[in-house]
Amino acid sequence: MDIKQLERKSLSESGSDQNIISVSSEYVAIADGSTISVQCLDVTKRELQLIGHTHTITQLHFSASNILLSTSSDSLLSWNLSEARAAINAGKKPLPVYVGVGLGSAAFIATITNIIILAVKCDIMILDTAAGTTRFLEGHAADVVYCHMVNSTRIITLSSDNCLKVWCLLEKRAITQFQLLSSAPFTSAYFDIDTLYLGSADGMLHVYEPNSGTRLKRINVENYLPNLDTSPSPEGDDNVIYAQPQSKFLTQNESYSPADGSVVNNSVLAIFKVVNKSDQTMTECISTFGTDAPVLEMNIENVLIIVLTSGIVQLNSLSLQLLTSISFLHNAPSLPFAYSVQCFLLASNPILAYADLFNTELTVLELRKLSSNQESNVSMVQKCLLTTTTPLLNLSQWKKPVETAPVIKGTEKKKSKAKSSGYTAKPRQQMFKPVTNSKTKKTEVKKAPKKDPYVYPSSECRPKFEKNKLSVSDRLSPVQALAYSRESDMIAVGLADYSGVVLRLPSGSKSVPLVGHKGPLTSVKWSTLASQVITTAADRSCKVWDVTSGYMIIDVKYRDGNTKNCEKIEFKKDTVGGHFYYIDKFILLAHSNELLLYKHHVEKPKNSKRVLGRYQNICTSALSHTITALSCCNSFYSTLVVCGLSDKSISIYDYNQEVEAMRIPDAHSRAPHHVMTVDGSKYVPHSSETHNLIMSCSVQDDVKLWDVRTGQCVNCFSKPNRVASVPSISACVRYLAIPGDDHAVHLFDIRGGGAVSKVQTDNVLTTVFSPKYPQLAVGSTGGVVTFYNDR
Repeated sequence: MDIKQLERKSLSESGSDQNIISVSSEYVAIADGSTISVQCLDVTKRELQLIGHTHTITQLHFSASNILLSTSSDSLLSWNLSEARAAINAGKKPLPVYVGVGLGSAAFIATITNIIILAVKCDIMILDTAAGTTRFLEGHAADVVYCHMVNSTRIITLSSDNCLKVWCLLEKRAITQFQLLSSAPFTSAYFDIDTLYLGSADGMLHVYEPNSGTRLKRINVENYLPNLDTSPSPEGDDNVIYAQPQSKFLTQNESYSPADGSVVNNSVLAIFKVVNKSDQTMTECISTFGTDAPVLEMNIENVLIIVLTSGIVQLNSLSLQLLTSISFLHNAPSLPFAYSVQCFLLASNPILAYADLFNTELTVLELRKLSSNQESNVSMVQKCLLTTTTPLLNLSQWKKPVETAPVIKGTEKKKSKAKSSGYTAKPRQQMFKPVTNSKTKKTEVKKAPKKDPYVYPSSECRPKFEKNKLSVSDRLSPVQALAYSRESDMIAVGLADYSGVVLRLPSGSKSVPLVGHKGPLTSVKWSTLASQVITTAADRSCKVWDVTSGYMIIDVKYRDGNTKNCEKIEFKKDTVGGHFYYIDKFILLAHSNELLLYKHHVEKPKNSKRVLGRYQNICTSALSHTITALSCCNSFYSTLVVCGLSDKSISIYDYNQEVEAMRIPDAHSRAPHHVMTVDGSKYVPHSSETHNLIMSCSVQDDVKLWDVRTGQCVNCFSKPNRVASVPSISACVRYLAIPGDDHAVHLFDIRGGGAVSKVQTDNVLTTVFSPKYPQLAVGSTGGVVTFYNDR
């Protein structure tokens, strides 16, 4: 993020505590007593002086680019700046339009279409300029400092005593009210869809849901500012005293570590959001106390910009993760230590106008490079040729060519050229038949294919109705792992009683038991053709099973046991993962801090009914920390593997280059226990960029959605439990299912970020979505798998 100074102007001393400023796409308006000075951002145009009030102006607001509203204790005036400039050029005095007289000193003013909202002490006045009506909202015990009109019937207001109220104009009453908890007063606010962002004087950002009054998050934004350098002065400069400590830029590629006592207390002065909706314009509002300026939406990502007294911080509006931050102490126009920011405006670039605390200077800045996310070459979809040294090219055949006996000359069989006499044909059995040996062809009637009523629809596909329950354990053993086959006609279940089972859907009949582990199963994965299942267990074992017979065909060991010179060695530490990789070409497994890549082959001998398998370790890659979670894509060719590490980070390993392509430090507060890639489904159309999303979660932390191209968290979902449960993403990449402690599965909207609904069920540990149907399978601690459909 870079700052460019557009204009700096000295202000006259006034009796007010601070200058009143409002900014539009073309103008900057400053109130000095009862006079308004309007300056155009185009320096070629001269300044406008607007005189119409007899008392001190308390608020300024641009309702449109050329319409300025000004209010004082005597009147509320509307100025058309285009007509005012034309009148001044003609030598006339610009005249305002009187909207209201004797309304009182407004502490806040906002507009939406033809409606003007005024906050005058404890009351809220709603002026409808089209209908010419005025309504009052009474009920606050303290002065109203913020109000926002959600739609034509609902208004949100906040008073100085931290009381939040939601008003319904149809019912003419406050439908909900809550007391917000904060140790410091609120200084700024911004409302977006169903989320209210509040900034307080202690540098905290509070995120509330106004309808329920619950606080979703509380973030210390002050800690996101660059660290101040408190190191001692260089030698020879002991007599020099520095007025301002040096600061450092902090970008999204650097990890943050707060410095103790090095950053002074900051107040959140303003909050606004840049949204990614290029088809709509002038619909969002940048809200601070005293201003409500329109915003021109740009075609860039969602960014939440927070201005503090000594710096600017950019956060991802969905995940509230740090993007970039900058300190005023280090930036190129020399800025004072604290500011009274009044307004933002977003045009071609964000515009920031502020006055310092001494009321002597106005500065207009332009924020450039708002989005600093640069796409890297990291992609889950393989976009380049494989190198000659990659282990993924080790695809030599296991079978040797069949040796045939040599043919001796003279013993070859020669084809006879003699024609048949016809006596070998079947004799005629019926008389008076024209053609005796004719073969009549039966015309086959083609049946119309049956339509599957549960194929993914294009509209609402949220699972919410219970369809079926299957009991998979007679001993009420918890279900710890679930996996659908690619066609969703089978589901593999891993239990805590050291066994697994493969069920045929939808009836659950013809189950195939998987018995052979000596510990609880931790993961179950299918091959692409659904002919094999790979399982890992807590007994440090990994096995591959034949689905048809239920026999174990491969028992994976730490060392390859197929050659005579290498003996089998058991795993010394827990095994993590167990995936078929690169469209069933390899088996991927994690052991301690090592990634193990096995080449495997399955064959069925002629004289045996049992399927046999062989495997060989072809690559062992060591990472810096212990691997706690593992995931990869198997439905398409991908060279990337996602690993969760014990140092709370996420590592993305590239088998093409055999290097760590990306490291996301401090991804969670604890080591991730589950990571997941978006493998996609052939029944739901997807963009190739969808596969670049990965999901991770840890105990007592949120579920986070990451973008591997930038390494940034694009969304964050509140986890409703504190155990190592397994969430899942739907095949349409629209819903996220997270098991909760309240005997329910909570569904979240991945695109919007909010909770959609919850499905009541038993105590749940794992969930999985069907790749073919809008169906959710839930595994409970009582050994029951419950299926939920969208209808």
